[in-house]
Amino acid sequence: MFSFIGRHKFISGLILANIIAVIVAIAIVIIHHAKTATIDINVTPLAAEITLNGRLYANQESHDVLPGNYHVKISMDGMQTKEYEIQLDRDGYARIWDYLLDASGSFDYYLTHPDDEWILAQIAPEDDKAAQDFITSYDQKASLTDILPIEYAQYTNDYADYTKYNIDIDSETEDCNSILCLVIEDYTGGNEQIALAKIKELGYNPEDYKITYKYTPMSTSGEYNE
Repeated sequence: MFSFIGRHKFISGLILANIIAVIVAIAIVIIHHAKTATIDINVTPLAAEITLNGRLYANQESHDVLPGNYHVKISMDGMQTKEYEIQLDRDGYARIWDYLLDASGSFDYYLTHPDDEWILAQIAPEDDKAAQDFITSYDQKASLTDILPIEYAQYTNDYADYTKYNIDIDSETEDCNSILCLVIEDYTGGNEQIALAKIKELGYNPEDYKITYKYTPMSTSGEYNE
């Protein structure tokens, strides 16, 4: 059994713990209500690091913050860093919708990172001519997928004079380092340049894509050879 002094100390400890809990709760409420400004962050590349006054903030989220002046820094290895100031008043709202250019100052990074390019297309201002020109060019190059696969087959004299090739997405490439990775699958041989010319004829530049040539010979009966 507790002694009288022991019980008194125990009860005093409980009271003190409750007082501390109440103080913490009040402080949380005060801090929460003090954070009356909001910053909406949506930055590409997705892997970029965003700091405000040196503190890291999550990308693609809205954050309640205290009113005041903030130094924004957006950085990522291999990309140019952006830094600027924003000011938030009480009940203020600010967007950090921004993008980084690669180390050479170009948009080339986005050619091989479609997820990041998609965000760029959503956040780039309409009056940002450089970004809009890149997005338009990207969309034109990527639109080749709308007409794939391209299948060509022509024969005369019961397969004696037979030309057959396909152009399609190269599904065997796990990490495509181009806007599109394509494969020319040639079944009758000698059609690589003809297939490249077909891509040009359709209004696309083969140099914009990574293209693999694959020869899969067929017999004159139209059967594939193992």
